[in-house]
Amino acid sequence: MAIIYLFRAHPTATSFCIGTVVVLFGETIRFVSAGTLKKYKGVVSRNGIYAFSRNPLYIGSFLLGAGFCIIGRDVLFSVLFVLVFIPVYRSVIKREEAFLLSNYGDVYLDYFRTVPRIFPKRIDFRLILREMSSAKSFNNKEGKTLVGIVSVLVFLIVKTIFGHGLPG
Repeated sequence: MAIIYLFRAHPTATSFCIGTVVVLFGETIRFVSAGTLKKYKGVVSRNGIYAFSRNPLYIGSFLLGAGFCIIGRDVLFSVLFVLVFIPVYRSVIKREEAFLLSNYGDVYLDYFRTVPRIFPKRIDFRLILREMSSAKSFNNKEGKTLVGIVSVLVFLIVKTIFGHGLPG
């Protein structure tokens, strides 16, 4: 799908600016989430951003994808993105919840009952930032996502400039 996107995308200056803000917002959520996530056997991450949403990485991923859809200005691709993203991630979340429940029992069940699956009821940015570590985010491979984002943005800039600039 990424190759199709790159060839169908036709950004303007406006779509590029607005979409990039959404991409950066989504990646910020992903980076903070990856920098908080504890990948240790026997531990359920419930600190930092995970105290407000059980799936912040997926929120960030959706916003990242939505931002690229805004940049690309391709309605068909954007509709396809939403039609694929939502059922795929819904299935992934359901499998993860079943796995966590079977492995962590009451500890996960308490977390499941008290923290929303997606949309937080409230947010405490001080707690979120206090609990995250940039080193942990890179250790959890979020650096690869950053490289991918920059690569796509550069490709789109070059493609657009050599295709007669960034109008409108």
